Amino acid sequence: MKKIFIALTAAALALTLCACGGNSNSTTTASSTTPASTTASTAASDTTESTPAEGTSVLSTALTAVKAQVTFPGDTSDYTAKRIQRTFGITEEQMDDFAGMYCNDGVTQDQVIYIKAKADSDIKDIQDKLQANLDSIYNVIKNYTPEQVAMIEKATVDTNGQYVCLVISNNADDIKKIFNDSIKG
Repeated sequence: MKKIFIALTAAALALTLCACGGNSNSTTTASSTTPASTTASTAASDTTESTPAEGTSVLSTALTAVKAQVTFPGDTSDYTAKRIQRTFGITEEQMDDFAGMYCNDGVTQDQVIYIKAKADSDIKDIQDKLQANLDSIYNVIKNYTPEQVAMIEKATVDTNGQYVCLVISNNADDIKKIFNDSIKG
């Protein structure tokens, strides 16, 4: 029942983003650190929420490298703790660190989310929630934007020790390499 609820919530969010995506008044590039707004209320709630200070953690340093080396097909916003909780159902209490970004145009499904679990007991729950979101995206997109289906079908939820990630991108291998090299180093 919980997975169904999460899937329905994610589907509703995806449809909302599709409907609101064209209303963006500000633009950002993949190297921007300030989220673009899709609506004034979303922008206000996300930008006031805490994000890891760029360059201060392994994951935020890796995200900075991704932004410098990988081109995303649309405007992007960085994930905040509040956005992660709304999108995936993962709480701040479960995360020791996180970094990620997503295309905010409402059509392009590219996204990167890396989370360092606070405890071993959180890893499986984070995996399950990221997978439920991926399944939900697939189920919605397969009917509306079939050109994105192949990219989504290749996406996986991966674990590397305490780190759990979901990368949906045609450049997923490059993005994962940047993050995994940062985690090792």
